[in-house]
Amino acid sequence: MAGLLIATVFALAIAARFFGFGAFRELPTTILIERSLRFEDAPNQGITVIDASTNKVAVVLEPGSNGFLRGALRALTRSRRAAGIGSSEPFRVVRYTDGRLVLHDDATGQQITITSFGPTQIESFDNLLKEKPGPGPTVAPPFVPVQ
Repeated sequence: MAGLLIATVFALAIAARFFGFGAFRELPTTILIERSLRFEDAPNQGITVIDASTNKVAVVLEPGSNGFLRGALRALTRSRRAAGIGSSEPFRVVRYTDGRLVLHDDATGQQITITSFGPTQIESFDNLLKEKPGPGPTVAPPFVPVQ
């Protein structure tokens, strides 16, 4: 009897996996706004955020601020390092028409859905989508070492 129960549970688990029962899928939707950004460590432990399309400084995140944003970037950067990918490829912050806010790393194919983490985290990433008036200083494009 116990063997039959185990076999039934095992068969149901395989069927659920095969047919996608209980799986969470985000439906495709339209991009409302997006911005490609590079993040560089500043000498004072801050983070310099650079708009990848203009190579201008978008914002400088002060040391000790934006803890969730830093953690999300650390996780994605760790994956890049493990895959042997450098930091020259930008990340994308995307707001979709369905309200989702997502941090994409196209270099690794990973993404973090920011809207899953609450209003404070959403605000920190939403601020990165906003263009600041006036020209920021231009920075050199990232150095890509020849290997």
